[in-house]
Amino acid sequence: MKKNKEDFSKHSEALNELCFETKALIGVNRMTLHTWRLKGVLEDKRNPNIKDKYNYYSALDVILIGVLHHMKQFSFSFAELKACKDALLAPVTATDGKKYPALEFYSFLALLYNQPIFIIITYNKNIENVWMLDEKDYFSKLKSGEIENHITICLHKVVKTNLDPVYNIPHFCKLAGLSKDELKIIEAIRNDEYKTIRIIKRDGEMYCLEKTERTEDEKRIQELLDNKDYQNIEVKNQNGKLVCAHRTVRINFKK
Repeated sequence: MKKNKEDFSKHSEALNELCFETKALIGVNRMTLHTWRLKGVLEDKRNPNIKDKYNYYSALDVILIGVLHHMKQFSFSFAELKACKDALLAPVTATDGKKYPALEFYSFLALLYNQPIFIIITYNKNIENVWMLDEKDYFSKLKSGEIENHITICLHKVVKTNLDPVYNIPHFCKLAGLSKDELKIIEAIRNDEYKTIRIIKRDGEMYCLEKTERTEDEKRIQELLDNKDYQNIEVKNQNGKLVCAHRTVRINFKK
């Protein structure tokens, strides 16, 4: 998760300002909203002291309704919708040290940092857990088996669909879910110093990584020979002068 010390207070005020009319909501009609209020899924925010009581929604309300709309497509009951809503609005401590509803904080990440966020609902006959995870945590929990039967709702897509004018497409981390050993391989591939890279596997598992670099710098070659900084080295001489060397370095993967 990205760690930012930014104060989210002003963003919170903007996200909670009641400025959207019902017509701004996508895919949800007035009858559905009315039913959700009657069933306790949504809070009625109308001012009882005003004669013409129109419903206005904040950007956070719009995002929440968008999420609930997706859940409705999976035939969630009213009780399940309410349970999920309560979980999404449970307070979390943000990186600025203040508490915000979870949906609000993760919407900050989607809006401000273009970060992909996934709402994960695990179930076994009934709903077990509601998670809000970035792509790294999501893939990690999938790999560990902590998440099995589940429904995934892309929060960043909900934000994009419902708040399109103020949203940009997220930057996905292409390395999410890779192990430390796999990251070492990627790092070696991206390093222009190495002429060849060899991955050795034993019993179907990665055993070690061998990287070979070529250097024509005589001083550098001498340093390598003096320091014995190599697994294997091939040196070429021409007319008594060091011309080039191929140094192989091995990285063993710990099991």
